[in-house]
Order: sequence, then C-alpha cells, then structure tokens
Amino acid sequence: MPQINLMELAEQSFGTSLEQLDDRRIYKLLVKLVQERSAACPLNNGKKKLYYISAEFLIGKLLINNMIDLGIYAEVKDQLTAAGHDLNKIEEFEVEPSLGNGGLGRLAACFLDSIATLGLTGDGVGLNYHYGLFRQRFTDNQQKAVPDEWLSEQDILIDDDHSYTVEFGDFAVTSKLVNIDVPGYGQPTKNRLRLFDLASVDDGLVPSSSIDFDKTKIAKNLTLFLYPDDSDEQGRLLRIYQEYFMVSNAAQLLIDEAVERGSNLHDLADYAVVQINDTHPTMVIPELIRLLTTEHDIEFDEAVAIVRSMVAYTNHTILAEALEKWPLASLQKVSPAIADIIVKLDEVAKAEHDDPRVAIIDEHDTVHMAHVDIHFGFSINGVAALHTKILEDTELHPFYEIYPEKFSNKTNGITFRRWIHGANPALANLLDDVIGTDWRSTGDLSKLAEFANDKDVLERLAATKAEAKTIMRQFMALEQGV
Repeated sequence: MPQINLMELAEQSFGTSLEQLDDRRIYKLLVKLVQERSAACPLNNGKKKLYYISAEFLIGKLLINNMIDLGIYAEVKDQLTAAGHDLNKIEEFEVEPSLGNGGLGRLAACFLDSIATLGLTGDGVGLNYHYGLFRQRFTDNQQKAVPDEWLSEQDILIDDDHSYTVEFGDFAVTSKLVNIDVPGYGQPTKNRLRLFDLASVDDGLVPSSSIDFDKTKIAKNLTLFLYPDDSDEQGRLLRIYQEYFMVSNAAQLLIDEAVERGSNLHDLADYAVVQINDTHPTMVIPELIRLLTTEHDIEFDEAVAIVRSMVAYTNHTILAEALEKWPLASLQKVSPAIADIIVKLDEVAKAEHDDPRVAIIDEHDTVHMAHVDIHFGFSINGVAALHTKILEDTELHPFYEIYPEKFSNKTNGITFRRWIHGANPALANLLDDVIGTDWRSTGDLSKLAEFANDKDVLERLAATKAEAKTIMRQFMALEQGV
C-alpha cells in the first residue's frame, strides 16, 4: 500500500490545506481513504466458506477500528496531530450502525473481526435494519423510544447486485443486498458483512416521534426494526416473516456462491458451512433442504444428510423460556413449504429418538427451534465454560446424552484491538514497550506477568490509568454534565 499523505488528499478533495479543514470535512476525507484502502483488499477466497448468520451484528463505529486493521491508524493520527486536529473529536461525526443490540450481536461482530484477521474465508449474513431497535431519549426523567435514523447518515454500505425472491404463504417479496467490508488486522485480504434489505420497504410507515408502525404490512415493514414488538399475534408473525426472509436470502446466496466455486451441491458441505447465532436463523435448515430438493432435484434424505454436515448452532441462553418456540400454525401461515419440511424433520427425529423431551414439535403443536438446530446440526456450543456445562448437565441434558460429541464450548471473546489500541492508545503503547507487539494480533498478555514487581512498569501503568480516568471525567462532563 502507498504511504498516506493527508496534506495532498486535502488539497485534492477540498482545494485547501489540512490545517484549514474543519473536523467534519476531515471525517469525510478519512472515510474516503478507508473505503479506498479497503476496496483494494481482495476477498478471502478459499474453497470452503463460512456463512455466519445472525439477527444482530453490533459492529459499533468502524472508522478507527478499520484504520487499525488496515495498518494506517498511527500514520493518520500523527499527521492529524501535526496539523492541529484531534482524531477523537473527528470520530464523533461517525454514526453508529444500528444493526445489533446486545451480547449476541457483539459476539457476532467479534467473530467477523477474528475470522478476517485469521485470513479465513467467511462472511456475516443478516438484515439491514433501517431503525435498529430504537434510540433512547429522556424527557423529564422519563424514557422515550424514538426511531434510530442511522441510515440517512451512514457512509459504510456498499451496494451489491445480488437480489432474490422470497416466497411466503400468499405473497412474495424481492430483496436487495448491501455489504460492509471487514478487513483483517495485518491481513492483505478482507471479508464482508452481507445485509439483506427489502426492495419494497417503506420508511414512511414509521412516525418520527415513536417506534409504532403497521405490523400487518409485511411487504413494506420487514427490515424496519430489529426485534419488532412481539407482544401481540401480528408482532409474533412479523418476527417469523423477518427470520425467514433473512435465512432464505442467506441460503440462496450460499448455494449460488458454492456453485460458482465449483460445487455440484451433492458436495455442498465441502464448499460451505453455516453458523447459526442463536435460534433466530434456525429456518435456514429447512430452507436449505427445500432449495436442494425442489430447486436442485436432490432426494430428501440426501438433502437432510448434506445439511446435517454443514450447519452448527451457538446457544446463548440457559433459560428454556428464552429459547424460541413458534406455533406450527404460525409457521404454516408464513411459509407452508418450510412448515411441511419441519414436520418431516420432526418425524425423522422422533423415529431416531422416542424421548418426548427432544421432540421438535410437542404435543401442543409448538415447534422448538433449538431442537431443530441440535438434531440437524453437527455442533452445539455455549458461550462460556459454566454456561456450556449447565447446558450439558441440565437444560439440554437429554440432547447431551444423545449427542455428547456435538457439544463444545467457545468462550465469548472481545476485539481487543478496539478496546485497547483504539480506546486506550497510551496503554497499547506501554504494552508494546514492555512485551513487544505480538499481542496486537494474538491478544496474549501473559508476558506482562513477568513485570508484576517491576516498579518502573507499575508506575507507568498507574500513570496510564490516571490519564484514562481524566479523559473519562472529561467525557462524562461533556455528555452528562457530571
């Protein structure tokens, strides 16, 4: 990559010097720089590709993170500082993507960062929510939820020409696809976050002052909100429509790309693997079976075997009541074809195991989505050692007795470069001086233990902490008046 010259870029883009640019124009300059650098990175392109399907990707602001991963952060910061600008203030112009809400979405974002940094071939797949969950406002100490209109100010979405038809019970919709580049730290390559949107979406359904909207207009509202209110029947149906829209697009994209890479679909598991992040993408299992059988003339039993060898499931909760369960009648309304396949999968599972605790469809005609994942995936993981042990010993114990080889633990990680290098550069520089720079790609801080009694290192660490606390106090005073 060529060296960066922000002075030259400022003249080319705005016809003025870097010193004279205001922070907003510098922000635009940096966005363009990052986009160009990222666009120049080729995609990871191995034979087998991971599709990490998740209802949420809590990716956070990306400007600083991507500059770190692209290896240009220090160079950019030094040049801005020399020109009298503060990169932290410039970053404030970035709007945070409203694509996730909590730990599930943060885990997904961390995995995307790690996959790209390891140079693995894998994309995230989700939905392009126009308003996310909501934006929180306080008036007279009362919370009010209003739409988070992040899309009108975003600079990160890249149009893609993929488009698919998704057929529901009595109508069909067309999707469109946008991408977000995911560069890997220290890698010349990148992956992507693929976000499907609804071609017929109508932002006008949502008033500016609330998050209420007509939940019956499925062909116009599918991608408006993350987790639309499901306290009524129409809201619960919308959730199912939304989840099926996500996985149908993901499955069609997966099959198209596998064929492009040489798959004859009988060998699909050699070309693709799917990670289901919690139960929201569960319908990708019957959807893949539907596509293989109805669109590609593969026998049902073979399609089931193919899917069983290429789908894995991450469980996020030990609470049985938090695991998604849908009335079979609701699934039949959204997609009769998918409901029919789930009934067949239930028959397969019951033929293999007569324990009613592991049935997919219970005596009340309720479909247990996690049970589909466990029976028809090759791997089940929890997200902490204790969590996984509880799954094995109690909550999912009947399944653990049947499939002990499927269970494993994958402890939640963090993108440590964001939380040390980006959030606390003084600490990052201290670590570089004391233990070298390998930690930036491995996260391994164990060498620091050798300095537990080193007075000089401890004093420097204390000074770094004091500096960080000063910055935090200034931030709280600015944001909260405290």
